Amino acid sequence: MRVKKFDSMNVIPFIDIMLVLLAIVLTFSTFIAQGRIEITLPKASTNEQTNLELKELIIDANGQIVFEEKPLEMTQLKEILSLLPKTTPISLKADENTPFKVFVQVIDAFKELKMDKISIVTELQR
Repeated sequence: MRVKKFDSMNVIPFIDIMLVLLAIVLTFSTFIAQGRIEITLPKASTNEQTNLELKELIIDANGQIVFEEKPLEMTQLKEILSLLPKTTPISLKADENTPFKVFVQVIDAFKELKMDKISIVTELQR
């Protein structure tokens, strides 16, 4: 009886299994990243809704102030901010070429009205 020499291993079944696993991982990671997997949340006996309406304040490169898509002057901005609750979350987006004076005036208006839920939006530097 002659024994065959073991020259190489057959890796084709291993590659098939790895490709199937890769397809499964990519499929599910796409669903998770895009939020397409539908879920039903559990029910609770109490219901408390939180109001997380984030107001948006934009200062462009020329120093023009836009609050909730409406161009405003500084005095108008102060009037509108005074009508809002002090705990209203506001995101502040300022162009990198915005005059520093305008930026300081807006921050000063927030401090004057004792509004401290301000987020300054930036981009990640790469």
